[in-house]
Amino acid sequence: MRDHEVAGLLDHVVATVELPPGLAQRVIARSQARRRRRLLLWGGTAVVVVAAGALLLPQLGPAGSEGGGTGPSAAADVPAGIVGSDGRQVTQAQVVAVGRVGTETLVLIRREPRAAGEQAVEVLTVADGGEPRRLLDYLSYDLACVDGDVVCAAIRSTGGGLGVAVARRSGGRLYVLVQAPQGRTVEVVANGVPHPVGAAPRGAVVEVVADEPYDEVQVWASTEDGRRYRIPWAPGAVLVD
Repeated sequence: MRDHEVAGLLDHVVATVELPPGLAQRVIARSQARRRRRLLLWGGTAVVVVAAGALLLPQLGPAGSEGGGTGPSAAADVPAGIVGSDGRQVTQAQVVAVGRVGTETLVLIRREPRAAGEQAVEVLTVADGGEPRRLLDYLSYDLACVDGDVVCAAIRSTGGGLGVAVARRSGGRLYVLVQAPQGRTVEVVANGVPHPVGAAPRGAVVEVVADEPYDEVQVWASTEDGRRYRIPWAPGAVLVD
């Protein structure tokens, strides 16, 4: 009941019954005091909740913003028990790139190319606590440049390789695992949002926000002399289960 309604009701009672003087004013004052105490209590509780949230959120780790996902993570360790398509234990020299993708580790293992000039990998994933699983038996990459990218063509002709990038959907998120030869830095651009990755000779992972990686995500590498080129997506480089 509002203050003016309380006052009106008491005025009506006072008109018919003799009550102590100033009762209406005291009742209204006490009602207002109770409301102020409730507001103060609610406000204090809200401050405690917000403070607790501020303490807890950093422990939960980055959740990915609407504009662009999370920062890059360095190359992960190759899980034990990885074997190649030939059934042999994989050596470090065979690993082109490795990185943590959500709750799994993605491993790109060098394959013998089927054609001259190709570079190829097989792609395995290892879920936390799980066994290695082969996602792709053969991914041919590093064969082509974006039309008109003369820097890309020049880098390609040196035989040093452009680098490789794969996108992996995991747990509703999109991760890009990228590798570029020594002496180059990498940047991933998703829907116009840049994600500086830095050097990634062993691979690095960045989480991005995009629906169609082939259309909305670009992977760029820069050489030490400042030249910049695209690392093209290979057919099949966007990995889905």
